[in-house]
Amino acid sequence: MDIEKPTSVFNNIIDRSKGLFDDIKRNYVPRKLLQTDTCCYCGKKIIGPYFIDLYGQKICSSHPRHLCISCCSFCNEKAIMIAEGKYLCSSCQSYHTTLKDAKHIIKMIREHYRQTGLGEIDRFHLEMLSVEEMKQLSQPIISGDVLGLAMYNGSRYDIRVIRNLSHTAMAGILAHEILHIWQYQRKLNAPQRICEGFCDLGSYEIYSQIKTKHAEVKIDLLQQDPSPIYGDGYRIVKRYFDKAGWQGVIKKMEGYVSL
Repeated sequence: MDIEKPTSVFNNIIDRSKGLFDDIKRNYVPRKLLQTDTCCYCGKKIIGPYFIDLYGQKICSSHPRHLCISCCSFCNEKAIMIAEGKYLCSSCQSYHTTLKDAKHIIKMIREHYRQTGLGEIDRFHLEMLSVEEMKQLSQPIISGDVLGLAMYNGSRYDIRVIRNLSHTAMAGILAHEILHIWQYQRKLNAPQRICEGFCDLGSYEIYSQIKTKHAEVKIDLLQQDPSPIYGDGYRIVKRYFDKAGWQGVIKKMEGYVSL
């Protein structure tokens, strides 16, 4: 298998995207640090205690253990702080998603969802925000870190995402938020954990198609999420999906229509 190219139904779309998913190059290229005791922060041989991240990267226990807000890997000395306590690793800085990239990703996701039987999902506006702007917008609704948000104000549908995310992270977040728009447009009112679990199923579906190491980590995080809303919701919907497929899940969701 070509380690620099995913093998999936998205191949023809990715080929046309002019490197949109170039983050696969860093995620699948074997790293020496995976076979040695070299610290990913200072680059020196590790002596004494160390920590290991979801990608197998090791870091000396004496270094700060900042996780990248985009890929959840340990940050090295070249990481930048994009908000208080929020960091972006050097790799994700190189593969951050522009507004043009995000619109292309949306086109790809919409086409994939159409093929699964979800139908057309359009007529929404996309905006990219800073971490601070997203926090101000989401705090009245959701506590904690929010990377994406879908909203309907009675006249238009909006998706808000934070800037600087890698292509893989952005694809997963947009896949989730677009399924909120799908529910809004069909006037569905599922219980919260089913609503969020369904949206996370969309993230799983897109991560599975992208097939990067970054995507594999994101899938693991979905499966292990301890949240009673997001984690339990995803596992409930995923179990049903494994039995009934997309058609079964769609039929189930359409049963939650508001009267």
